[in-house]
Amino acid sequence: MSLLVSLLLTAQVASGGYARPELLVDTAWLAAHAADPQVRVVDLRPRGYAEGHIPHAVWLDNNAIRNPTATPDFLPTPAEFEALMGRLGIGPETRVIAYDERGGIYAARLWWILNHYGHGNVALLNGGWTKWSTEQRPVSTDTPTPTAPPFRVRAARIGHARAADVVAAMHRPGTRILDARTQAEIDGTDLRNIKRGGFIASSTPVYWEDTLAKPSLEFRPAAEIARLYRDKGVTASDQVIVYCQVGMRASHDLFTLALIGHDLSKLRNYYGAWEEWGNRDDTPIATRPK
Repeated sequence: MSLLVSLLLTAQVASGGYARPELLVDTAWLAAHAADPQVRVVDLRPRGYAEGHIPHAVWLDNNAIRNPTATPDFLPTPAEFEALMGRLGIGPETRVIAYDERGGIYAARLWWILNHYGHGNVALLNGGWTKWSTEQRPVSTDTPTPTAPPFRVRAARIGHARAADVVAAMHRPGTRILDARTQAEIDGTDLRNIKRGGFIASSTPVYWEDTLAKPSLEFRPAAEIARLYRDKGVTASDQVIVYCQVGMRASHDLFTLALIGHDLSKLRNYYGAWEEWGNRDDTPIATRPK
């Protein structure tokens, strides 16, 4: 590690206390490095790219990294994912910086799936488009067409869980199932076009947005994030499976756990999520007493 990189990481640790400060970059860093050949900025906002985005950013439709018909994994195939990364100009050595306008809810899913397919050199822009816009930093309407050496899927750095894995994890000592959805979803009053409402037995709610500071949508300091999980009973030694509705909010919880140092090999995203669980007839659903 170069002295400069070491100093940068030290400064980030001092400001936020994160065990993995390399998972975040700030707006000043990105303004200085967005044009670097080994950096690829990816805009994951559902809308607004054509009207203006961070210079040199490419756009990715977040729906392209989850296939709701590809049961039981809901993942693009390795070949499909390699082709998608190739179109974005992401190669095996590319430093990927992802951002959105909602504190990382979309960007974190790209972070998770890149790590699942073996590419760990990816970070989120802290504060995302919200902070970039507030600071009135440069905006572009150009659409780049970057190239890179072929992306190759490698061994997973972070795990993936199927419904059967979740069933096996229920009530298992040393394993925590986290629910990143809203309380209304958990209570079954907000079905969001899902057939059945409720929650997975033995799961613990950890709402993804509670890890963000308002109004900047930057991540809270590590001590505050760690306290949130500790108060929910999540320990550093736990195996953790997180779910939401379609794997976005779950990815955000996984990202914050990684940020504060949780063992990556103990983190899994139930990617079928409530969209699968609540629409099946054979999955056990718990509900709150009336």
